[in-house]
Amino acid sequence: MSKNANTSALIIGFAMFAVFFGAGNLVFPPLIGLMSGSSWGIAILGLAISAILFPIATIIAVDNMGGTIQSICAPVASWFTRGYMVMWIIFILTCGVPRQAGVGIESGLLSVFPSLQGNDMLRIALLAGYFLVVLILTVRPSKIVDIVGKYLTPFLLVCLAVMIALAVLQPLGTPMAPQVDNVFSYSFLQGYQTGDVAVGIAIAGMFIASIKARGYTDPALRHKMTLKAAIVAFLGLLIVYGGLLYLGATGSGMFDAKMDQTALLNSLVHALTGTAGNMILGIGIFLACLTTTIGVGSTIANLTVDLSGGKIPFNYMMVFVCLFGMAEACIGVQGIIRYTFWIFIAIYPVSIALMILGAFCRYVPNHGAWKGTVAMATIIGLFEGLMQLNESGITALPLDSLIQVYNCIPFASSGFAWVIPSVIGFIFGAVIVRMQGGNPYPMLSEDK
Repeated sequence: MSKNANTSALIIGFAMFAVFFGAGNLVFPPLIGLMSGSSWGIAILGLAISAILFPIATIIAVDNMGGTIQSICAPVASWFTRGYMVMWIIFILTCGVPRQAGVGIESGLLSVFPSLQGNDMLRIALLAGYFLVVLILTVRPSKIVDIVGKYLTPFLLVCLAVMIALAVLQPLGTPMAPQVDNVFSYSFLQGYQTGDVAVGIAIAGMFIASIKARGYTDPALRHKMTLKAAIVAFLGLLIVYGGLLYLGATGSGMFDAKMDQTALLNSLVHALTGTAGNMILGIGIFLACLTTTIGVGSTIANLTVDLSGGKIPFNYMMVFVCLFGMAEACIGVQGIIRYTFWIFIAIYPVSIALMILGAFCRYVPNHGAWKGTVAMATIIGLFEGLMQLNESGITALPLDSLIQVYNCIPFASSGFAWVIPSVIGFIFGAVIVRMQGGNPYPMLSEDK
């Protein structure tokens, strides 16, 4: 690989890292570490698979299928791309935007002024100001966003690198015994809350287009560049998430597992670096969340314009995004996580199924295998989402009889109930289409 190719791999890899690394995700690894305690190594493995490997693999999967979200969804059904994009808009609108704002204010701005924490009226006023800035900088774009985005990620990464180094060299304490029965399953499922598998499928085309623009139009060279860039992004995310998880593990004997996740992050940073550390990291988190919200808010608005055929104007949709995000963010980060975790649970199986099918597309015999796999993963995911609603105390749906059936599915107790049904769907779908004969991929015939 030439020097220029290595440079391209680093640049694209850091871009992938920057997109998948959201400051709103920083609240999850410390709690996972706190709950995992002395089994923090196993926890890192579980988190690395669901929150790092799978999201990064979506880029490779989409690249294998042609480089666009349309191409990876095409074997399922012609309407599936549109449906998936609608689902993605709802997902980011309800889970991403409000959480970014909540973390930006609670773990960001208010950690700079700790004496003001606990004042709900002030928090709501700051959220209103946050979304006003988002709306202004989105409807009337400014170089401010580019400047902050360009220099912010390196600044925040330096802060995190210093903090992680201190956690390793001067640990807060000795990790205690795990507070969960199955550490791997717990950390794997908690990794769903980053939402990055669904995000990866939606935005992978952007990275593929960037790689092509650099001259890697030959499929073999493009695949190689994509893989190398993905490795760079994977290592960056592993260092950040793994380091924060280990920090939480070292504080497992100091903090209560029932603490609010933002309060836990702030407390760990304060114990490690003092007030100065809270202030520096808080500013970085606030600005990172702000620029991320501007980015995903604009994406939601643009996708809505496209899906509506221009009937819904960009500015109108941005106003709605900000108003809806503001309303939901008022319940606080902990409340947002409680009320939206079921959405992560519901959409992740189908997103993982798409990622696996795309990553290993050369071994998938026909479109029936895609249809069967996605159908079963969707059914299991939706049911698990309903169960999570009950477990969170949000609903009291009569699911007892169905839960008994669900519990008979292999690996259900570990959170992997979707695996065997998806494999069965793969086999049945493939066999049915093969028996029917004809082109195994008629919807892709023009590209073959």
